[in-house]
Amino acid sequence: MIIQEKLINSITLLSNHKSFELFVGSTRTNLWLLIHFKHLEISNYRIQYQVNNGIRQRKSTEHPKRWMKKQFGNTAELLEYMSVKSYDLHYIEIEFNNGWKIKEQPHIAFYFYTNDILERDGLIDKLLCIAGLEIKDKSVLTPNINYMLKATGEIYPLDDELLPDEFWSEEKVSKWKKDYDDSHRANEDEDSEGIPF
Repeated sequence: MIIQEKLINSITLLSNHKSFELFVGSTRTNLWLLIHFKHLEISNYRIQYQVNNGIRQRKSTEHPKRWMKKQFGNTAELLEYMSVKSYDLHYIEIEFNNGWKIKEQPHIAFYFYTNDILERDGLIDKLLCIAGLEIKDKSVLTPNINYMLKATGEIYPLDDELLPDEFWSEEKVSKWKKDYDDSHRANEDEDSEGIPF
């Protein structure tokens, strides 16, 4: 069996209409994507790391997790610094002077925050172009639905259920949880009726 690897597997637009999430194979091995933001000046960042000396480290040695304090002007400087360090990264969040922000969901996804829909769409086009993919009509994307990206250019929703995001109000999240629990409880009841004793 041949497994097709893609840089970007799926995309989810967030409900504020200015942000999106890209699911990549591995955020740790695909940190090089951040080099495409080197033209932007870093205003603030939060990176949690842990020293890992690999095979030279004793099994009983466990270094503490720390927050990086060194200053970087852009992502190129940050990545160059990281390339010579033996760090395990646990959290990454970078804010830029133009108002953009990149946040990582550890190991699986990057969140990109822009200032408006035009910037969002331009950034989506740029990142998908880097991955050799494209979405011809972004108007078909519904916020909070995760869409798989095929190498042929097709997109399809993984599920029609909305996924809550950080921009939802507490009331909306509570209602979503209740509806989700009710619908899944009903499905479990239907499934259990069909199973013989």
